[in-house]
Amino acid sequence: MTEIQIKRTEFLRFLTSFGDVEDLRLDVAGSRLTGEIGFATHYLRKFLIVDPSEIKTEGKLDISDLKKVVSFCKKIKGEEIIVRQSGSGKTLYLRIEKTKLQLPTTDIITSHSRTPMINKLLDETIASMWSTWTRKKTPLEVHGDITVKDIKNASKMNDITGKHGAKVTVNAEEKEFSIHLGKKHTPRLFITTPVTNAQGPHSNIESHFGHWFGDCINFLDNEAATFHMGEQLPLFIEQSNTLLVIINQKVN
Repeated sequence: MTEIQIKRTEFLRFLTSFGDVEDLRLDVAGSRLTGEIGFATHYLRKFLIVDPSEIKTEGKLDISDLKKVVSFCKKIKGEEIIVRQSGSGKTLYLRIEKTKLQLPTTDIITSHSRTPMINKLLDETIASMWSTWTRKKTPLEVHGDITVKDIKNASKMNDITGKHGAKVTVNAEEKEFSIHLGKKHTPRLFITTPVTNAQGPHSNIESHFGHWFGDCINFLDNEAATFHMGEQLPLFIEQSNTLLVIINQKVN
């Protein structure tokens, strides 16, 4: 029986940090909760560091209806929440003070189904010190550190630029990370932030992304981040408790 007893507000904040997904699998171990989701557009892994005493029994928690769990955490006020489950596909039990909720679950968590394959590729990339991507060993040519707060505006501009995607350009020599939203004959927006610890060629490295780019940027915390990117490859962004991979869009 996997069981945790943690602060309700922390648990709620963690669940909502995965955006608008229907379900979520949590790995409960040591002193942290780990959640990860994978889609054709992006991969996201987040950690929540907790006191080891808050994890009563290690294991996995399958949430088949994330919106109902979030709603319960918002509407029932209390300091702590207890969450437990005896196994994948089993009933999920939640309790806040004297209020209990039982939710049926399935053993198929859609948001998790792609993550094993993505993790294999990520393991190879991390083993290469972020120098290559996929088994073709395509080079990730440019790396550096940026301030996420500077690029968060990209998540707020769809009503101005439309959902036309984005182009990211990085120049290690000029120490510049640029986002270009919109396309020809539509409103276009340019966001630029400096790059520290820049590594890469003395030329522009570019990659194009679909309309999902802005929503993905919103998954990041307002803190420093390390990025890795190659020519027309995904954008990898690392933070202390977050790993985000935004999948690129092929261009003709």
